[in-house]
Amino acid sequence: MSAQPEVWRVSTVEGVFETDLETLKQWIVEGCVLPTDKVSKGNLSWIEAARVPKLKSAFDPGAAPAPQQTAPSFEEFVEATTPAPRVEPVRAQTPPPTTACHNHPEANPEYVCRMCGEVFCKECPKFVSAKVPVCPLCGDLCRPYREVTERVARAEFQSSGFGIEDFLRAIRYPLQHKSALFGGALLYAFLMLAGFRGSVVGWVILFGCISHVISQVAWGRLNRSFMPDFSAFSFWDDLVVPIALGIGIMVVTFGPLIVLVFALIYSAVSGGHVSPLQAANQPAESGAPDIRVLMDPNADPAKLEAENKKLNGLRPGSQIAREAEHSKDEANDPAGALRYLLPYLGGGIGLALLLLVLIGWGIFYYPMALTVAGYTQSLGSVLNPLVGLDTIRRMGVTYFKGFGMVILVQLAALIVGVIVAVVTSPFTLPFMGNLVANFINATFTFYFNLVIACVLGLSLFKSADRLGIAVD
Repeated sequence: MSAQPEVWRVSTVEGVFETDLETLKQWIVEGCVLPTDKVSKGNLSWIEAARVPKLKSAFDPGAAPAPQQTAPSFEEFVEATTPAPRVEPVRAQTPPPTTACHNHPEANPEYVCRMCGEVFCKECPKFVSAKVPVCPLCGDLCRPYREVTERVARAEFQSSGFGIEDFLRAIRYPLQHKSALFGGALLYAFLMLAGFRGSVVGWVILFGCISHVISQVAWGRLNRSFMPDFSAFSFWDDLVVPIALGIGIMVVTFGPLIVLVFALIYSAVSGGHVSPLQAANQPAESGAPDIRVLMDPNADPAKLEAENKKLNGLRPGSQIAREAEHSKDEANDPAGALRYLLPYLGGGIGLALLLLVLIGWGIFYYPMALTVAGYTQSLGSVLNPLVGLDTIRRMGVTYFKGFGMVILVQLAALIVGVIVAVVTSPFTLPFMGNLVANFINATFTFYFNLVIACVLGLSLFKSADRLGIAVD
C-alpha cells in the first residue's frame, strides 16, 4: 500500500481548508496564507504558519528553491471542482453594487462573488466540500458579504491618513479586551514585585504583548486580542528572542550614551590628577631659598633680600594671606577666573553637546527600534539602525506624528506615576519601599505600553503601501 499523504489544515480569512503539504506551500508563495494564519498537521494543535519548520522555506523563497508548480493554487483548488469557465476580474476592492441577493432581493446578503461582484443569499451559491461557496453565475469563489464590506471599510480607513482619531483609537484598543487587559496587568504587576527573575519573566510577557500588537495592527487586524498564544510555548521564540530583542533595543538606542557615561566615570575615578580648577588656582612654586646666601654675612644685599622673600613665602601665614588676596582679586575681577577656565571650557561644551545628541538619539529612535523589533522579530534588523532610518524615511511625517503620540503617552504615564506615589505615600515601608505604588504603577505600565504598541502598529498600517506590508 502507498503511504497516505499528510493532511494539513489551514485557517485563513476564507475559512478552514484541508490540503497536503506541497499545496499548502504553494498557497503560501501565492500570498493566500499569511505568516500569522493558523495551521495544523492532522489533529495536532493549531500553530502560526511562520513557526512551522517545514513551511519556513515557503515564506522565505531565498532560503530554499521555490516549490514546483505541480501543487494546485488556491484558486485552482476551487476551479477544479466546477466546470464553469474562469473569467477575468472586473472589480477591484470596491463595495458591492447592491446589498440585495441577485436571485432573491428580499433575502439578506451573505456572499459576494470576488470576480463578477454579484451578491447572493445563503441559498444561492454552490458549495464545494459543503464549505466552500462558489458563484452560480461565473463559477468563481464567493467571499462572505460581511468580510467584503469590512475589507472595503478597512481600505478606506487605511487611506484616511494618520492623526488624532488613530491616537484615540489606540487609547481605546486595550479596553476592547477587558479580561485580557485585567489579567495581563495583574500578572505583570505581581511578577514585577517578585524579584529579579520575576521581573525578567514579566518583562518578557510585556514585550511579547507589545510585539503581538505591533504585528497584528500593522496587518490591519485591529479586533484581535493583544495577548499572544501561549498554547504552543517555545523556549526560543517566547523567551530567548524577546530578551535578545530587548537587549538589542537598549544597545541601539541608549547604548552609546551608557558607554560614554561609564567612560567618564572611569576616567574620573582612576585618573588621580588634580582638577582643572584646582590646577588653575594653585600658585606657582617660587623655589627653595638658598641657605648659603642667608648664612653669609657678606652676601649681596639684593640677593639676601630675594632669598628672604622666598623664605617668608614658605610660611603658612604667608600662604593663607596669598590665597585670601587671590580670592579677593577674583571677586573684584570675574574675568580673571574665566581666564583659568578657558583652556578647558571648549572641551566641556563639546562633551555636553555630545551628551545631548546621544540622549536625543535614544529618545527619538526608541519608538522605531521597538517597531522594528515587534514587526520583524529579527535581532540583526534591530541592531542595524539603517533599517529603522530607512523605515522612517519611507513613513515620512507619519512616523513623526507617531513619535509625538508616544511622547504624550509616556508623559501621561509619568504624571500617573507621580500621582500614585503621592496618594499612596502613607503605605511606604522601611527597607521595602512603597509596594502599593509599585503594584499600581506596574498595572498602568502594562496598559500604557499597549497603547504605545497600538500607535506604532497603526503608523505602520497607514504606511503599508510605502513599506510593502500586505494587510488583510
